[in-house]
Amino acid sequence: MNKPVSPEYLNAFADGELAADERERAMAQLETDPDFKARACEARMLKEQVKAAYADIPGMIQSSSRTRLNPVWPKAVAAGLLLITGLGSGWLMRGAINVAPEVDRLAGLPGGYQPISLSAQVDPNKVLLHLDSSDPHRLSTTLDLAEKMLNERKGQRQLAIVVNTYGLNLLRQDTSTEQARIHRLAEEHPSLSFIACGQTIARLKREGVDVVLLPETSVASSAINEILNRMQKGWVYVRV
Repeated sequence: MNKPVSPEYLNAFADGELAADERERAMAQLETDPDFKARACEARMLKEQVKAAYADIPGMIQSSSRTRLNPVWPKAVAAGLLLITGLGSGWLMRGAINVAPEVDRLAGLPGGYQPISLSAQVDPNKVLLHLDSSDPHRLSTTLDLAEKMLNERKGQRQLAIVVNTYGLNLLRQDTSTEQARIHRLAEEHPSLSFIACGQTIARLKREGVDVVLLPETSVASSAINEILNRMQKGWVYVRV
């Protein structure tokens, strides 16, 4: 008999965060468990919708006092986040997503980045930067954005950098090339936080990797859950 699948396990499977042996078992379960297969297919489909939504973002955003959100793709992003985290836990929320039609241009955010909100009451002084790549340019760009946005609203803005998958390299002692800068930013800006995905850490440990994080880092059970929870509280999401 197949064991019940937790939302965390399903998230890890959809995100490619399972170890090789666990992934083999999951693939085998797809053949024998119709419920798991349906949930896994839906989660995967929604992840692809999220990627497609971001692929539709224009390279540059026309400068204006307010940035209007396309009415279709933010809902796809929101639905993807909600369903991927909510599958199996009883709160599938299709049609119940509250997407703000407009987000104020965020002070310090250059053109080319699209802010996203799930709440009708958006707080432009609460910003979430999401990094899932180990590309050196994106690692440094994430810190550039954080510093610029914090300096634009010094003492007023809260900013969180959430990393998962390969983005964890930014916050690992053995891989980060930005340790000195992260330490300086954390000292200069008490409202800045660095958050690592617990699922990514668990996968690396299962693969035999000794994960030691920078002391400025806190750990969330899941990057997706952390992002969703903050967005529901009015935080503005920006993918780097």
